[in-house]
Amino acid sequence: MTTATIPKIHWLPAPKMLSTEHEHLDIWLLELDQMPCYPDDLDAAEITRLNNFKFDRARQQFCRARTALRIILGRYLGCDAADVPLTVNSGGKPGIDHTSPGLYFNLSHAGNTALLAVRTGHEVGIDVENHRDLPNARHLAQRIFRDKEITKLKQSKWDSALFFRLWTHMEARQKCLGRGVFGEASSENVVESRSLTLNANQYAAIAWPTDTAPKTINFYNGL
Repeated sequence: MTTATIPKIHWLPAPKMLSTEHEHLDIWLLELDQMPCYPDDLDAAEITRLNNFKFDRARQQFCRARTALRIILGRYLGCDAADVPLTVNSGGKPGIDHTSPGLYFNLSHAGNTALLAVRTGHEVGIDVENHRDLPNARHLAQRIFRDKEITKLKQSKWDSALFFRLWTHMEARQKCLGRGVFGEASSENVVESRSLTLNANQYAAIAWPTDTAPKTINFYNGL
């Protein structure tokens, strides 16, 4: 599993016009406390999930993340946020009904930070994690990582920064394939991934099918 990094990230304001060309990948940075929460724009499945949260903060973060997702996708599709035709595949990955123009996306959030990846023509996966104590890190590693990643962690004396870099790459790759963390592991000749540099104590990675690397990656901050 590679841990190569995308260098020189320059976050720009959202443009008025959004491209759906195959060569482009757009990555959106969303600070959730600055995003709106519009429950009326959510569908029945989203409302059910919203109501299942026990704590108000988690409920608000989910609502803000999904509202921002719908607003942004609506701009690509030329429709209102409430009319974005969201679906969920058999692995639980959200997607778009592809009577629309082959638009793919993936959303991840950790605490107040959300990352949204959008591209046309090819699947995409993204993951963001905040650094935190993981008392069960070794147990998780044995369940999730391949032997070579476990060897690297052992050699690093279980360095937590390395653990989270490996974790975000693994999860972005799994999400690209529409699989859960504990699903069948992705192969490096099927999906490739890159690290994204965020704030201190944050880790992120983006993944796409091998040989479909975008020619241009745009980085947008906010709506």
